[in-house]
Amino acid sequence: MSVARTAAVVMALAAIVFLAGCGADPAFTSGKVYLQQENYENAIEQFEIAIRNDAKAWEPHMWLGRAYADTEELQMAHDEFFIALDLAPDQKAIDTIDNTIIFYWQEHQQEGNLLNSASKFQDAVLEFEKAILIDPRKPDAYANLGYSYHMAMDYDKAIEAFEMALEVAPDNEDLLTNLVSVYDSKAGNLAVLGDLESALVYYEKIESIAPETNDIQYNIAEAHYGLKNYRAAIVAYERSLIDDEDEYVLYRVFLCYWGISKEFEDDGVPELAIPELESALKPLERLAELNPEDLSTHRALARVYNKLGRTEEAMLELGIIEELLRQD
Repeated sequence: MSVARTAAVVMALAAIVFLAGCGADPAFTSGKVYLQQENYENAIEQFEIAIRNDAKAWEPHMWLGRAYADTEELQMAHDEFFIALDLAPDQKAIDTIDNTIIFYWQEHQQEGNLLNSASKFQDAVLEFEKAILIDPRKPDAYANLGYSYHMAMDYDKAIEAFEMALEVAPDNEDLLTNLVSVYDSKAGNLAVLGDLESALVYYEKIESIAPETNDIQYNIAEAHYGLKNYRAAIVAYERSLIDDEDEYVLYRVFLCYWGISKEFEDDGVPELAIPELESALKPLERLAELNPEDLSTHRALARVYNKLGRTEEAMLELGIIEELLRQD
């Protein structure tokens, strides 16, 4: 909210003291006087009397909400504000109540933003939670709460905050971007800890909501590779290839086919390994084109050719290896 907007709200609230009325109920009038004097106990008592005097009056509920908000009884403030909204007879009354809610919501929102700027993220969390307690309809507080949790590396709570924000504003692209960022942080942290299955869950969440995210297919492939899900890893690695010039990915694809062939051999069906070894040749041959002096590529080619019984080609690779070693 701009400074001008905040000032306007404050002025509007000041005007309420003089303009808002509730018939000629002396309890309501006394409550407003006590509230201006910061005598909250008596103010609350008088507003409650005014509510008992007229169960359908919206103003005592709004003013009681103010008294609770001023004393940090925020859940009770929320309840009274929204009872007032339910009782509001017209748009003017609704606007008055909404401006009151905005005033208190903005106090905590602004304090949270200041604490975020000072890198006091845990303290900021408390302020944004207060803002949400006062008015859960606004996505900004959820978004800022999510940012605070993210920076404090509490990824689960950050995810929860951004997901709640998206429930309020499902078409907000900034919220979606922030949620993807937290998913990525959570997945990366899980991967470092060795929990690749859980990491994969979050990478796949990113894929489902933002499939164009940079490196998402690569990250999915790496998780599958670590879990020895070689087929799934191959699919993801190949999707991650913008062209056939990523040497690391090409070598990983070869390793996946090699791993599958080893599984068939270990299971006693070596004939099923042959197609996998033949598929392994394609990324290796491309690697040899890209970097003809790479010893590891030629060694891998020699091994695959040997496995396939292509002795002449294997010998040719051994000759290339010897020549490269002589040059060194």
